[in-house]
Order: sequence, then C-alpha cells, then structure tokens
Amino acid sequence: MSLDVKQLVRMSPEERERLMGQVFSQLMTMSREQVVSTLVEFLKQLSAAANDDQYKEVCKTNVGIIARLPDATAKQVIQMRLEAQSRLPPDLRERDQRVLTKAIQESPYSSRIMSLLK
Repeated sequence: MSLDVKQLVRMSPEERERLMGQVFSQLMTMSREQVVSTLVEFLKQLSAAANDDQYKEVCKTNVGIIARLPDATAKQVIQMRLEAQSRLPPDLRERDQRVLTKAIQESPYSSRIMSLLK
C-alpha cells in the first residue's frame, strides 16, 4: 500500500478522513502481522514528514475512524496500533506516545477510546 504521507499531513480534515477511511478498509483485508508492519512504516514516515501538530491531527483523524468501528474491531485496531508503536525506535516511540495521548485527549471520542483500552 502506498500512501504519500507528506501530502496526507497537508490535506484538509475532510480529505484526510476520506483517505484514511480508505486506508483502514485496505488494512482490514491484511493479516495482523502485515497491518502491524504497515503501521510501523507509516508511523516512521509520519514522524519524518510531520511536525507535532500535523502528527496530532493525523492521529485525531484515525482516533475518530477507530471510534466509529464496532467494539471488537476497534479493540483489534487499537491493539495493532499499540504493537506497532512498541516496535518503533525509542525516540520515535516516545514522540508517538506523547502525540497520540494528546490526540486522544483532544478528541471528541476520548471516552470511547479510553473505554476500549481497558
């Protein structure tokens, strides 16, 4: 799957939501290992292409998409996302944890996401 992350971070929220929705649909057809590997590469590219605000906006878009999935699917996606985070180099992992946490806190879906994390 090819995704221009530099272009993604410059999109309007609506365009980004549409594109990431399509990406999520593609990810759901892959094996767990393929999804985690794809997410690791995506997060590395995102870290290189985006400042913290852009990174946070992409995370907020994804949090919104995940929050609208059925519970079982959303939990799986969150687990794969956290597994991908754990595979990042330490400096990227720390940034991802910090920015993702902030994105969840600022999201209108924060309570839903937090309940799925339990």
